[in-house]
Amino acid sequence: MTLELSPEEFRKLGYRAIDALAEQLAAFSQPESPARRPVPDDVRQRIFNQVLPEEGQSPEALLERVFTDVLPYPMGNNSPRFFAWVNSPAAPLSILAELLAAGVNPSVAGGDHAATYVEHAVLNWLKTIMRFPASGGGILTSGGSVANLIGLAVMRHVKITEVRRLGMAAESQEVVIYTSAQGHSCIQKAVELLGFGSESLRHIPVDADFRMDMNALREQIKLDRAQNKRPICVVASAGTVNTGAIDPLDEIAALCREENLWFHIDGAYGAVGILSDQANMLYSGIEQADSLALDPHKWLYVPVECGCALVRDAQAMRDAFSLLPPYLRDDRALPWFAEFGIQQTRGFKALKLWLVMQQIGVDGYRKSISRDIELARALRERIRNRADFMLVSDGPLSITCFRYTPPHVPEEKLDDLNRQLLALVQQEGHVFITGTILNERQVIRACIVNFRTQESDLDFLLEVLAEAGQRLLSENV
Repeated sequence: MTLELSPEEFRKLGYRAIDALAEQLAAFSQPESPARRPVPDDVRQRIFNQVLPEEGQSPEALLERVFTDVLPYPMGNNSPRFFAWVNSPAAPLSILAELLAAGVNPSVAGGDHAATYVEHAVLNWLKTIMRFPASGGGILTSGGSVANLIGLAVMRHVKITEVRRLGMAAESQEVVIYTSAQGHSCIQKAVELLGFGSESLRHIPVDADFRMDMNALREQIKLDRAQNKRPICVVASAGTVNTGAIDPLDEIAALCREENLWFHIDGAYGAVGILSDQANMLYSGIEQADSLALDPHKWLYVPVECGCALVRDAQAMRDAFSLLPPYLRDDRALPWFAEFGIQQTRGFKALKLWLVMQQIGVDGYRKSISRDIELARALRERIRNRADFMLVSDGPLSITCFRYTPPHVPEEKLDDLNRQLLALVQQEGHVFITGTILNERQVIRACIVNFRTQESDLDFLLEVLAEAGQRLLSENV
């Protein structure tokens, strides 16, 4: 069995694969189509327990296996009735871009080939949107976790100047980093991986709108300095994953200047909300950030993986990572991306974003992101008008948290009821939605980052939840 395919064989298989994807995308628009199908036990076991074959198999048979055992059981985020986590559908053009990028198969570490220039172009566009200087540094990453890690690694290099040579032994004082109590878990992971240790991270309380409490932040910095600790960085959130809260960026920027702290923003979900009609005024101060993480694969509608790290000082970014051996140098090329991040070999992530950003344009993104926020507001209005649900969060972006609160159910039973409701609805798959914990209460969390979602899908979501809730109540009588 050979790996090579003739052009005719490749074309035939390609047509078959595209047809299968087109059929699946079309099915999601049908009212009876579930958002997600649970993987049957026999399929799960067939995949999980499969032994690697000794002899090769035909590409035709293998693709058919994908069509029967993989494509029918997706995560569900291409469906208009997917409200979980922060996972958008992939724009169809970006799906084709992934095929083309894999076909070209470059390593985008650097060098004088088209893929590197495409990534530079995309980064320039993102810097413009995020109000970063054209001279700033940037790199596409696997996602927000690595983008945040890169931003904080540059911070460490700037604040602890000998860290590349001596490690954390270069810093004699205990350093302190600040983020909000609603900050993403990847910030703590980054702090741990960079050698600071989790005890160096302060989780600052939030206000009634789930934004970082500035008075609490100032007091904590003052307390840490009094204890001979060295504050070095504040990590603000531009769209928390729980509620979509945007920390007071301009106030944090001013405080960081006053206290000589690095100002990093985790905008993995919400940074591109800067394009929205409803929330753009909340991003004042983002242009003062030293570094920023954002995820095009969340709200710019391209497939995973596609994150981005931007750093105001490109030279500091390069100094934090550059270790380029002589055999990779190419004087004709722009600086190598391998000098601005962790990876040497890198995939061609930029093509999908390059195509989709041109397809929709800035105005198209503005309208689509604004529409997602309007849908979230419409969902909240529906919740307010019902007696069996209670609104818990009313953030500026497209995340809504609420609870199923049918009359006559005691408060102490509502957490368990909402957990059971989420589990039942997820198992049945008519819609897909997840939950979180807010103010020590179990809530249902709906996130809309979906150009396919319509207002009718909001009605369907609440109908499914209410009907499933009534079944649970009748079973527990």
